[in-house]
Amino acid sequence: MIISIILVIIATLVLLTVGKAIDKINIRLSGNDYIDFQIKYQLVLLFSAFLLLFINALCTRSNFWPYLSTGDVNAVAEKMALFVIQQGDRWMPTGLSLCVVITLVTSIFMYFQLRQQAVKWNLLFAGMGWILLFALSNALGEELIYRVGIVVPLQGLLAPVVIYSISAVLFGIPHYWGMPSGVIGSFLAGVLGYVLAKSVDETQGIFWAWVIHFLQDVVIIGAGYLGKGSNSQSA
Repeated sequence: MIISIILVIIATLVLLTVGKAIDKINIRLSGNDYIDFQIKYQLVLLFSAFLLLFINALCTRSNFWPYLSTGDVNAVAEKMALFVIQQGDRWMPTGLSLCVVITLVTSIFMYFQLRQQAVKWNLLFAGMGWILLFALSNALGEELIYRVGIVVPLQGLLAPVVIYSISAVLFGIPHYWGMPSGVIGSFLAGVLGYVLAKSVDETQGIFWAWVIHFLQDVVIIGAGYLGKGSNSQSA
């Protein structure tokens, strides 16, 4: 149990500190500084995620493979009053509802973070291909670390609510320095982490966690592209 949490903490510290190292790698892959950074960061993230699962599997003898599938996307959900999930609700309608509600909240929050910047909204379409690619990659990497890497090895050792809470805390804290940022951003990320851990546990798969996370990252990475990438030459 402890080794899994330690591995996630180590992966988090690596990802929090890798930014400065990436900036020193003078490799130009496009004409856009933000895109160049994201390409290198996403490669580090995916490598860290799969390395974590490999080490975790060796140390805990956990079987992660079943969770790397869609699982039962219409599994029965346990009650969660915060998101109006009732006992016996199915994950198909629940997941679709969460996609809409959580993405709307994220969009509103990111809009207010961008509001004071002189962003070039017309460049958003030009970068959409990169934004979607990075969102897919970032959501996958973080779900492998903060959901699959926590839920699977801790199943049967702790109560589900405790496992979800661990995922929420370990996912929320680093977002204080990320996007969304600050105390509110960290709190929102923690709540999201709790819900996504619940989805992985109850559906026995990564589908809803990846899809919901992907939609948030489209908004967040899109905001990052507008706030930073649009200030450099468009790819």
